[in-house]
Amino acid sequence: MDMSFKNFLSELGRLIHDRSIISCVYPKLVALEAVNELTKLNCSHPGLISTSGEAVLNHLNESPYPAVVFVTEHLFDGSGLDLIQTLTESNLDHRFILILTDNHTLNPAIFKKAFLSGVVFDHNIGGPTCVLAAALRAVNQNQQFIDPELNRVHPKKTNPPNVLSEREREVLQLAADGMSNKEMASELYIAPTTARDHMQSIMRKLQVNSRTAAAVAGLKLGLLNQ
Repeated sequence: MDMSFKNFLSELGRLIHDRSIISCVYPKLVALEAVNELTKLNCSHPGLISTSGEAVLNHLNESPYPAVVFVTEHLFDGSGLDLIQTLTESNLDHRFILILTDNHTLNPAIFKKAFLSGVVFDHNIGGPTCVLAAALRAVNQNQQFIDPELNRVHPKKTNPPNVLSEREREVLQLAADGMSNKEMASELYIAPTTARDHMQSIMRKLQVNSRTAAAVAGLKLGLLNQ
């Protein structure tokens, strides 16, 4: 972990205060490393990294602490919005940040709902846009943060299911399982640069601009093993 990323996490840690951090994202991807690292920052309030809504419910039922819950549109065992709506019925003051990919299928009207503290695109987490920090500031101020990119018009995309080669489907599956390019290269006995090139080709063919969005597209198209 480089120093700039450590500093970024330190800044985010100061924004968490007394809440635990729950990361419930599917597919589990290295693109969300910052969110996953946040779960480890507050040792007195144990966090959780999961792909399952049921696991999150079980964890929070046993925890007396309010949480910041990062949730993706799709989960391993259901809908991220369904999980959020279930948790809003609890007596604890949980806050929810919805993570979207650029090929999401949600009605934009849902983003203004009061139960969402933030809505962010996965490819804007961290980096120069710092939408993650902005979302956590909104949580602390009882406000709502909506990723500015949501105001832009995204053309409707169609992704033919047979567009990927067999090797590209293997790479996409490993990426969805959370492997880095280096780890995929070791698993497939190829060079890391070859794994990187395959990943770039996959994103280009699926018309997306992040690994997370590629995995979600693969999930929708039946290209991934769940």
